[in-house]
Amino acid sequence: MSGVATLYNKDNPFVTELIINEKLNKEGSKKDTRHFSISLKGSDIQYRPGDALYVIPENDSQLVQDLLAELELDSSKEEETKRFTELVNITKASNKLYKLIEAKTESKLESKALAERFNGYSLAEIIKAIKAEIEGFKISSNEVAENSSKLLGRAYSIASSQRAHPDEVQLCIARVEEEINGQMVFGVCSNYLSHRVNLNNKEVKIYLHNNDKFRLPENKEQNIIMVGPGTGIAPFRAFIEERNADRDAGEKVGKDWLFFGDQRAAFDYLYGEELEQYKDKYGLEITKAFSRDQEEKVYVQHKMLESADRIYELLESGAHFYVCGDARRMAKDVDSALREIVTAKGKDADEYMKELKAAGRYQRDIY
Repeated sequence: MSGVATLYNKDNPFVTELIINEKLNKEGSKKDTRHFSISLKGSDIQYRPGDALYVIPENDSQLVQDLLAELELDSSKEEETKRFTELVNITKASNKLYKLIEAKTESKLESKALAERFNGYSLAEIIKAIKAEIEGFKISSNEVAENSSKLLGRAYSIASSQRAHPDEVQLCIARVEEEINGQMVFGVCSNYLSHRVNLNNKEVKIYLHNNDKFRLPENKEQNIIMVGPGTGIAPFRAFIEERNADRDAGEKVGKDWLFFGDQRAAFDYLYGEELEQYKDKYGLEITKAFSRDQEEKVYVQHKMLESADRIYELLESGAHFYVCGDARRMAKDVDSALREIVTAKGKDADEYMKELKAAGRYQRDIY
């Protein structure tokens, strides 16, 4: 790892260019998953498969202007615009801000009720509604800024090997857009990169996060099993590219087996053409689970159970098992499937999993 790269952090990010912004889902998909490539030229940043990249977003300019229109400004509009664009999370209110509003309205509006009522609302919409309800209600920009959460960088698993892309770092991100409580809510960073960053313009702020708890085997001849549905494919694309580079260099490399899942094969097979080429050229094994392509939903854990004997055989011969993606459901379901597989072979699941983790052979990057 380059010493220079460690100089970049949330207070001193590297400012660079977005050079690729491509939608991975095909026309007809209900999803908007993007492939981004960000330039590393001039940074000396060096990353490894398994690492993550922090992207520091900016708020939508219209949201900022809407908020400023509702506030008493403590500084010039230019200064306030910069503050609420770069420093304050204006997409939702913090508990601290709700408590301030409760105090300012002399408990006419109770903070817990406000939090439930305004779930999904931006700060501008919340303040506008309260001003309409409470005659004479006033709140300053300093009060809002000091009682709101900060606009923080978002961490994304890196979806590329630097050996394959020496001057770039690549990401696979689902653009978040959902309706909450009658309000359209847009993910700050995913929409920032998708819609508000100009290509080839030095405006993207990034810094690296080393993740030594999610690494390829030191012994390259070890087999690996990767379970990464949806954007969980990201670090495994990096793993596969790295091991393919080893193969191109003439090194002996074990088997790569990927379990990938999403909604529909025709629209949501992320990096599908690329993965199929790796299957033909390098022997990548791909087991797919497209949940909406049949009446009964099929997920990656179901496909694991169908391949129970082979998974167990590979684990017994030293394979490393990796999971990336949703922590709330998928990762738990995959863990349960793995436990079911080893239990069926007469093993104590708790003990077996404990040994895998202790040996660094069961690693998870979940969120």
